[in-house]
Amino acid sequence: MSSLLSSALPLSVPRLLASAVLVPTSLLVLRGLYHLYFSPLSSIPGPWYAAVSEIWILVHTLRCRKVRAIDELYQIYGPVVRIAPTTIAFLDKDHEQQTTRLVYNALKLDKGPLYDAVHMNGHLHSVAIIEHSVHAKYRRIFSSHYSPGNIALLHPDMKASAELLVQKVSEAKDRPLDIFPGIHLVMIDLILKSTFGHDQGALKAWSEHSHDIIMSAIEDYGRLILIQGIVPDWLFGIVRRFPNKRWQTFCSSGDTLFNTMADFVREQQKEKDAGRMDERDKPTLIQRFFAHNDTCAPADRLSFEDMTSESMTHLLAGVDASAVAVSYILWRFANQPESVKQKIQAELDDAMPDAGSIPDWKTLHNLPILDALFKEGLRLHGPIPTFLERLAPKSGPLDLLGYQLPPGTVIGTQSWSMHRNDGIFKNPEEFDVFRWLDSDQPQDAMLQAWAPYGLGTRVCIGQHLARGAIKTCLAALLRNFDVLPHPETNEETMEMMELFGMFPVGLSCKLNFRSRS
Repeated sequence: MSSLLSSALPLSVPRLLASAVLVPTSLLVLRGLYHLYFSPLSSIPGPWYAAVSEIWILVHTLRCRKVRAIDELYQIYGPVVRIAPTTIAFLDKDHEQQTTRLVYNALKLDKGPLYDAVHMNGHLHSVAIIEHSVHAKYRRIFSSHYSPGNIALLHPDMKASAELLVQKVSEAKDRPLDIFPGIHLVMIDLILKSTFGHDQGALKAWSEHSHDIIMSAIEDYGRLILIQGIVPDWLFGIVRRFPNKRWQTFCSSGDTLFNTMADFVREQQKEKDAGRMDERDKPTLIQRFFAHNDTCAPADRLSFEDMTSESMTHLLAGVDASAVAVSYILWRFANQPESVKQKIQAELDDAMPDAGSIPDWKTLHNLPILDALFKEGLRLHGPIPTFLERLAPKSGPLDLLGYQLPPGTVIGTQSWSMHRNDGIFKNPEEFDVFRWLDSDQPQDAMLQAWAPYGLGTRVCIGQHLARGAIKTCLAALLRNFDVLPHPETNEETMEMMELFGMFPVGLSCKLNFRSRS
């Protein structure tokens, strides 16, 4: 018997190895053939390689050009295209955006699996809640904090930050200045003040050689989310152990932010327990969390970890999105013809006779040219141009522009393509502030297709805060300075790099700020 086994063993090893390769390969081939020819989605146009595997879309995600790749498919295949075996992208050509409204509003669909990648240390937070019904309940806890009325109450803090920013830019004494970190620090201060009543003083400490730990962690975490959304957990658990100091700092960026927020929540809890949390005319976000816990059923209470994760979410969402938008708008403004600059600044001169005194929010909100500048900046450089996943309803097939999609199909559109729809926006790649003031252009259709903060019932809850902060910073800077281009900031350095949001590939925005006084 032993001699028989020993003679068979050399033959069995190569056979076993061959089986180990052939069996999974055969299964992959059969899976690909099913998705290509027999799936309910097989009639939907798109490249064959996208229909058989997720690899194509993962490659473009890693290259930070997923939205561009999807947009190119629209140009080839039309408004409905298959971008992965079970994922369908659509672009609503209807001027009233009826299909977009159906998917993101009327049907109240759950989010897609992409959002699982943005869990904060495994704890609950609103962005990553997949189920629509759960999110709606959770969102009500803090929705009043971001209402237009409350933003007006927060506007004095915005003005104070913008006035300090003007002072910091003035200290550069007409030297070229990278405004990118400065705007980030403005938003860090503003959001921590709004969330905890905490004066971080990040902008006050800003200099050319300063380093802010929170800002660095925010920048790292945006990239970390991208990697974690693609790399399997088991593999990332291995590679994160690579013994490089910078790599370890990068991988621990989520922990850094979570622990920072946790310290703030603990401090606020101590204040509450000691009865020292004063009643304010503008309650902080953490006070709203505490108020919710004081009045809700025990099962609905927010834990310490929930409050920490949610606070971290609001910091992440608010800082990068607004700072990037302001930087892009200033860069675009710097490169506008002098006649365009003069019109924008003339409106601000009238609204701000005293350059050092920013008007109230109602006045700023009603400046038509400033509003047009804001809209055009976010049309081309919106903070959320990415593919917004939803799941087709469990109740039955969904009719999407004539195609029947089975339950569980991932569907979505993207504002990147909506904002570049030449059927709605004339010369869509051109930065044209005054398209928003031209009665000959389809204003209603343009507004319907303008979605820089997402779509429907899951639209970014902080959009009013972002609008207020962006407009206030722009008004302060453009009233006080002539913003001029700098050769180090150009089309190459400002090319948009897609992570979870959009960033300039150079992660900087150096411009010349010449005092107008």
